[in-house]
Amino acid sequence: MKLKFTLLTLLLVATLQVQAQYGDGRYTFVFLNTNPDRAELPKEQVDSLQAGHMANINRLVKEQKMIAAGPFYTGGGIFLFDTNKADTEAVLNSDPAISAGRFKLEVYPFDLMQGKLCTLWHMDEVDVEMTTYYFVRFEPNKDDENIDAVKTNRFTENVLKELKRKYKDQAELIGAINLNTNEGQLIIYKSDQEGGVEDLFASHELVKKGLMTYYQRQIYFPKGVFCEN
Repeated sequence: MKLKFTLLTLLLVATLQVQAQYGDGRYTFVFLNTNPDRAELPKEQVDSLQAGHMANINRLVKEQKMIAAGPFYTGGGIFLFDTNKADTEAVLNSDPAISAGRFKLEVYPFDLMQGKLCTLWHMDEVDVEMTTYYFVRFEPNKDDENIDAVKTNRFTENVLKELKRKYKDQAELIGAINLNTNEGQLIIYKSDQEGGVEDLFASHELVKKGLMTYYQRQIYFPKGVFCEN
């Protein structure tokens, strides 16, 4: 009986540790991927959905649930929420563009690898400055059975070190995010040289081994969210 109790206790502790590491999290990251199967709608209806989409973003920011949102120049975009995954998912369908199936969503709890998060809730909407950053996503190759045994963030940390050391004159690191449950990492940086650090991201050890893939896009994003000047 004592042995059984001990094993149950160890199992409970292990479960709590996993929940603490990978649970719903403090913050949530949402990818809004353009839905290739979205319905063809009249321009007036698309414009109406977009207006509702923007109004809903502003509402969630004012309610201090959403930290920030920004579109990719190639379509789609991202949300950052100051709510856990369950609470974030509970409000996503309040966005008319999401509920109309314009996007396919990916929702992940996350923690910061580099930088800090600052809310802009104290600012009026017209005073929030938008700027262009580069956005890099490292994504695990789920088809490879070896990926589950790899803590991918440790390898991405090496890329961040190189970005700050070797490429400091070409790129300014703004922030880096680790998506929980081993879903990959995100790097946000500023650069005046388009594609100037592309070789660094391609040199990621797990990318070279085929265990991860990556892409880089430009994003239009509120300045100051990562406490940057």
